[in-house]
Amino acid sequence: MRIDRRRGRLAIVLPALAGLSLLAGGLMLLPNDREILHAERRAQPVPTTSSLLVAPVAPPVVPPAHPAIAAQIATADAAALAALTAQLITAGQSVSTMQVAYDLVAAKRPAVALDYLAARPDGGAAATWRLRVDLLRQTGRTADASTLVTQAAQKRGSVPAADIVAAAYAIDRPDLVIAAAANHVIPPPDAALSLDLARRADKAGRNDLIALLDTATTANWRAADPWLAIRVAARAKDTAAGLKAADYLPVEQRPAAREAILTTAGDREGLRTELLARAAAPDAQPEREAERLLASGYRADAAAVLRRAATGQPPSAPAAQRVLYLMGPRPESDDLAWLKQQSLQGNAAQQRAWLARYAERDRPGEALAFVSRHPLASQTDVMLMRLSLARTASNDAAGRAVLALLLDGRALDPAQVAALSAAAPARIEPAQAAAIAKRRVASGVAAPRDQIDLAWTAWNAGDAKGAAKWLHAHLETDPTDLPALRLMADVQARIGGDRAARPWLDRALAQTPAESKARVEILEKLGRRADALSLVETLRAETPHDRSLAALHARLLIAQGQAGRARTVLAQ
Repeated sequence: MRIDRRRGRLAIVLPALAGLSLLAGGLMLLPNDREILHAERRAQPVPTTSSLLVAPVAPPVVPPAHPAIAAQIATADAAALAALTAQLITAGQSVSTMQVAYDLVAAKRPAVALDYLAARPDGGAAATWRLRVDLLRQTGRTADASTLVTQAAQKRGSVPAADIVAAAYAIDRPDLVIAAAANHVIPPPDAALSLDLARRADKAGRNDLIALLDTATTANWRAADPWLAIRVAARAKDTAAGLKAADYLPVEQRPAAREAILTTAGDREGLRTELLARAAAPDAQPEREAERLLASGYRADAAAVLRRAATGQPPSAPAAQRVLYLMGPRPESDDLAWLKQQSLQGNAAQQRAWLARYAERDRPGEALAFVSRHPLASQTDVMLMRLSLARTASNDAAGRAVLALLLDGRALDPAQVAALSAAAPARIEPAQAAAIAKRRVASGVAAPRDQIDLAWTAWNAGDAKGAAKWLHAHLETDPTDLPALRLMADVQARIGGDRAARPWLDRALAQTPAESKARVEILEKLGRRADALSLVETLRAETPHDRSLAALHARLLIAQGQAGRARTVLAQ
């Protein structure tokens, strides 16, 4: 019995002793006041040399408040909590103001936490600055939060730089970060932070902030975002800064950017200088650069660029074609001088081509004088050019002189013969006209009347056989040509008499209108005077005042021996 009782006591005492031992060990492991303070200090944010804090920094981690206060966090007001904190501290208890404030935040009582910090004598310390800014922001007191950050940004104090940057971003006041950097409160912003601050200032249209940022840091944010720098410069009307920023762009984007900057700034002379420098670059494309000059209103400069590119090139080259178009039909004197210079360069074909372009554009008289002095003036194509210029200038004497040289026996192809005929002077000697017609016939480019004209020329020269040859050739292609048939009858009459002429007169009569003066004349030549007299009387009845018909009527009467009637007809 005694043994059982002893065993029963042991069963109760041993577990109790074990529990007390564990409790004692646990109490020994709990941190003392010094350890808690050390942990709190370690949890505070440490100032950093980097200013790249574009998002709020996480709040420091602190241990829970004293159990006596923790029990009242959810219900007590700020004044009661402040009084209780003071009592506990007076009693030698380890109570941190930060602990209580963060527990209030955790309990979702930010307004009470803010009032609690205001009630505590150490609530305005640097350690609580970041928390106070966050609490003011959470409770909608953004203006008060801005005041706190503004004050911290004015003068260096005990507030960590990282907290100032994070707080300024939290209340959406990046301008305060710039102010803090300018006041040397925080380290100069690095490239990334500077770029973000510049972008935000640009979005707000605050060039003053960007200027302040440039005084606060040497970080080259412009190199990271050249277009941002260009916009800022444009808003500040700082063309030089915009052009400098454009140099940070990729090479292929720089020309367009510089052109846009100068155009927007209205710097006409600067734009002209820029475009001309681009056109003078070794790898420039003259046609493209000339078009840019032209589009910007610098027509003379565009023509000058194209002239340089076309020098020594044939007129068919793209640059030459474009500059000729810009010159138009009546170029300025410098353009004409350039065309003359071009006509003296290159091989003969190239010179002739440029000479033709010049002759088309200068005044005919002056062009004729220059072309006549040209080293190629005696070549056939150039002589044809001279002939055309003489005709246009109405200089028949010069035209006849050139024509005589062209008809001196040199070979002319059909195209040249045609050009010669078109450019011949309006008034030329019959021999020259005949020579031209013969050249046309021989080259196969004869005009419809060339052979009949040659027949008349031979007839007038007394060459009946020559006239007959040209008439035969003409009548083979136009057998019903009445003037040719009548001339052939006269030619044959001279060669072989009336008998040889009669067949041609019959063919001419068949082509003659029934009631016409020509029919009367042919009837007379055929010896049919009665028919001729009857027809002429009919014609006179219709047109009694036609003196040529009266003369023909009188001649027919005289031929029939009726001289008296002839005198009466002529007297009417």
